[in-house]
Amino acid sequence: MTTSTLPPRGDRPLRYRLLETEGRRLLACDPPGGTRVVEALGEVALADHIAILVPGNGHHLGNYFTERGPVAPRARGELLLRTMQALAPGSRVAVVVWVGYHAPRGLAAAVSNGPARAGAADLAELTRVLPRAAHLTLIGHSYGSTVCGLALAAGRAQDCVALGSPGMGVWRRHELGTATRLWAAQADSDWIRLFPRGRFRRIGLGRAPLHPALGATRFGTGDVTGHCGYYAEHSESLRNITRIAVGRYDEVTAPGTSAVIPLPRHTRLGADTEVAAA
Repeated sequence: MTTSTLPPRGDRPLRYRLLETEGRRLLACDPPGGTRVVEALGEVALADHIAILVPGNGHHLGNYFTERGPVAPRARGELLLRTMQALAPGSRVAVVVWVGYHAPRGLAAAVSNGPARAGAADLAELTRVLPRAAHLTLIGHSYGSTVCGLALAAGRAQDCVALGSPGMGVWRRHELGTATRLWAAQADSDWIRLFPRGRFRRIGLGRAPLHPALGATRFGTGDVTGHCGYYAEHSESLRNITRIAVGRYDEVTAPGTSAVIPLPRHTRLGADTEVAAA
């Protein structure tokens, strides 16, 4: 793992370096009273597969270590790590929980793409300082998927998973770069389907990943409900997220069925680029 800095851009850029404190492995953290925290679960320096979990609204350093329950980013990261270990026992796996931006505190604030744009460079930088031999998967829930979308073109990730996305921050597929497989899940009962789509300067979060212009591969979520159920333990949603994160693409199931998604021999990632599907 290397240390890297970015040029100042208003907010101090995150400086990634491993710091072990009180049994936790922190890759970055604001001083007390700040907002951002990035934690590694597992041995990221040795991992074959690293999932980077990017949460949405309402999460920050002030509640990161105290928040409990199924929507807490740290709890989701720990559950995802256990599920990856169970699915791929022969692989070395790790999860990075990335609360590395000033997430909007409520729905009204989430109509602005400003926080996502401000955080995207730091997220992209994380993908560049993590071990280059590792398979990286960005997993963004809700507004977190917008941050992921805006980070992709400058980052390095083999896969990006958008869960209940209000928009990927962009309007065309080429704006996401050409080196990442894009996946998406949206439960039938998720209210995010009613979120207004569009983008004008700082207002709006761009197109949803399932829009034909972005062309994400949609996977099944089983019986999860609502906007926050995608990480439900033992759910088909969590199993599919995990299958993607450990590169088991041939086991990812389609919506409403137990059948696997038939990926073509080559998956088109951009206007002029094709790569072989793993």
